[in-house]
Amino acid sequence: MIVLLSRHPPKLYINSAPLKQLKSDKEGKIMEKVSSKTQMAKIRSFERGFLATHLINIGNNVGVFEKLNEKKEEGLSVADLATELGIHEPYLKFWCQTAYHFKILDCDDQGRYKLQPFLDEILGDKNHFRNYLANITMTVDLLSILLEEAPEYFKTGKIVETIAEPEPFRIVYETTKNIYLAFLFMIFPKNEHLKKLLDKGIKFLDIGCGNGSLIVQFAKVFQNSQFVGISPEPQGITAAKATISQMGLEERVTVENIGGEKISYKDEFDMISMVVTLHEILPDVRERVVEKAYQALKNGGYIIILEFPYPNNLKDFRNPMYEYAVLDQFYETTIGTVHLNIAEQNEILTQAGFKNIQRMPIGKGMFDFITATK
Repeated sequence: MIVLLSRHPPKLYINSAPLKQLKSDKEGKIMEKVSSKTQMAKIRSFERGFLATHLINIGNNVGVFEKLNEKKEEGLSVADLATELGIHEPYLKFWCQTAYHFKILDCDDQGRYKLQPFLDEILGDKNHFRNYLANITMTVDLLSILLEEAPEYFKTGKIVETIAEPEPFRIVYETTKNIYLAFLFMIFPKNEHLKKLLDKGIKFLDIGCGNGSLIVQFAKVFQNSQFVGISPEPQGITAAKATISQMGLEERVTVENIGGEKISYKDEFDMISMVVTLHEILPDVRERVVEKAYQALKNGGYIIILEFPYPNNLKDFRNPMYEYAVLDQFYETTIGTVHLNIAEQNEILTQAGFKNIQRMPIGKGMFDFITATK
């Protein structure tokens, strides 16, 4: 999950208002004075975002982005795009015009639409590590269900037991299928000792392995190492076993359908990972899972954790660095998720016995990469 933030230079005058009517924030940027007009614009921007999200999801479902990515040099007219996709041209015309309005598409003098710069990576090529379509699908097809039902759960404090969406786990797994690339190109180059261990050959445990995408990809790259994945979700384990068999990795990759609190390994692994997992573990078993991870590691072994940083004071809830964690906490509240801030993360690791806790920001602060040793 990677988000690109555009930065605009500050203006001395906004809507022709004189400078004395403006105020500055702590970064020195000139901000328009808060008014009914600016507050309405803010709320309206939220509504626009909702509609833009659904527009992107529709375009993804009917294949617009893939087709425009195939023809990104020359572009396509509405008529040609409708013909190639086999969809209703009048509706597609309105979709393209609205996408142009949202600055998702550009259009030349011949009426040929193209993706705006860099959106071929973010929306067009589903194999690119920056592609964000899986997150859009999750927002529309899964989170919308949680949020629609949320008021009733907020009244009672109960936790959602089941989700009506037929394939919730498949949708979630799709958002993290390329996360191994963050390790290969952003994490390991700055932590070469970890990569050297994997190259040499170690035994690696992934707690919360989902559908096994991380350990399968690692097994392809680090062919001297062995990998074990565990997850309490049977759907993911079934998918992982199928992939492992299909790729002929049974001798080096295994998975098991258990939660981390039920690990029985002792002094067996050189490295243990929790990749966007720590916050997902329910609070009543989280300490136990971390203790079991410590138990499963060999002396000197590493635990590596990729996790959202979460604010520990109210002011930081407006810091863009914490955006993903803040929003994740909100929409996962009713399924029992409770994020830990940095101090709480350090405390739970220290109490389990881990030492040498270090952290490194990844993706301009979107993630923290945390390492500790036994």
